[in-house]
Amino acid sequence: MFNSQSQRKEEQVQLVLFDGRVVSGTLLLPVTSEVRRALNGDAATIEFLHADGRLSLVAKQAIVEIVLVRENEAAAAAVAA
Repeated sequence: MFNSQSQRKEEQVQLVLFDGRVVSGTLLLPVTSEVRRALNGDAATIEFLHADGRLSLVAKQAIVEIVLVRENEAAAAAVAA
């Protein structure tokens, strides 16, 4: 999807899919993009690196929820402080 590793930004997520599966891994985004922008783009799929190292293209229509791991960790740390 992208020409170079250096042109990617990584966002750790958990995807909740339409069939109920929850998969953990990393969304691979253009360096100038963010999750919301990538999901609203024209492409029907989004590049996803599974926690076990498999690389997939996931159909955006199959995604029910995206849990942003870093944002949730930051929120949990703020509550604990």
